[in-house]
Amino acid sequence: MKKTPHRKERERKRHREEILGAAEEIFADKGFHRTTVEDVAVRAEFSVGTIYNIFTGKEDLYQSLIKQRCQEISDEAHAALDQATNPLFLVEMFIRAKIDIFTKYQAFMKLYTRERMGDRFANNELWRETVAPLYEQIRDRMVEAFAKGIQEGIFDSLADPWELYIALEGITDGFLYDWLIHPEKTSFKDKYAIMLKLFFDGVRKRA
Repeated sequence: MKKTPHRKERERKRHREEILGAAEEIFADKGFHRTTVEDVAVRAEFSVGTIYNIFTGKEDLYQSLIKQRCQEISDEAHAALDQATNPLFLVEMFIRAKIDIFTKYQAFMKLYTRERMGDRFANNELWRETVAPLYEQIRDRMVEAFAKGIQEGIFDSLADPWELYIALEGITDGFLYDWLIHPEKTSFKDKYAIMLKLFFDGVRKRA
């Protein structure tokens, strides 16, 4: 029988989530280097001591945030893709899931985009050992679907499965970055039909 967490354990978990939420906002706004533990404490409305009781420091806080959010995003993406019954539907679900998930995790995606463009994130163990494998699972799943779609005559063979995935990522990421930079001017959700049309008009095999 599963034990119910004690009150102190529940409280510690709640504090941890609140601190991570505050850190997410600060890191997204200021980046890793310009953020301090004191900044996070003020935003989370906790003492600096409370943060150090849960995390060893800023690096631990940052890595914990990246690992947890990436795992949450990966789980939600796989759950969405599991609903697809054929390659065409999988592409539709990929775009829809990307819109829904990135809108839900807007602050984190701003952080992720900022940090991924820098050497600190792209070249360290956090990316190679934690984030990259989760990304690669989704990538490989889509590449496999494109291969199946080409074999079944659903997609044109003008490009190989890998290139089709890169094209899909390019279209969706382009609209994503525009939305992150200019959220007041555009809506990522409103671009679903445009992204579908741009991609499918180019890759769907015609009779």
